[in-house]
Amino acid sequence: MTEGMKPKTRTTFYIEPNLLKTFKQICQREDESMSRKIEQYIARYVAVHSSGNPQLHITKYLGKTQRKTCFFCQGRFPQLYKVKYVSGLVAPTCKVCLDENKAKGPFSTVKRVLGLIKNAG
Repeated sequence: MTEGMKPKTRTTFYIEPNLLKTFKQICQREDESMSRKIEQYIARYVAVHSSGNPQLHITKYLGKTQRKTCFFCQGRFPQLYKVKYVSGLVAPTCKVCLDENKAKGPFSTVKRVLGLIKNAG
């Protein structure tokens, strides 16, 4: 294991064979690891749903909370980072997408993090 990598856990799940075949073909075409893609999807899902189902509004109990949408994963969050990309795009970005982009090292398209976008609750 290379330095800085977290240990991984092996898991098993059931999936429809044709869906798996198509997913494998897409990953090969995009030169991506199936394992890494699934891990990315799970990380985004956890980021979006960790505080509860984003489809269920519980303002009755918590008061009104406003959420902004991440430009990349389309998840809704109470706070996002305002990020300037090499292309000139300035976009609201969640922590998972920001960390994922920064992890590309020299291929990262992040030019600068401009700050945190917070919503008053």
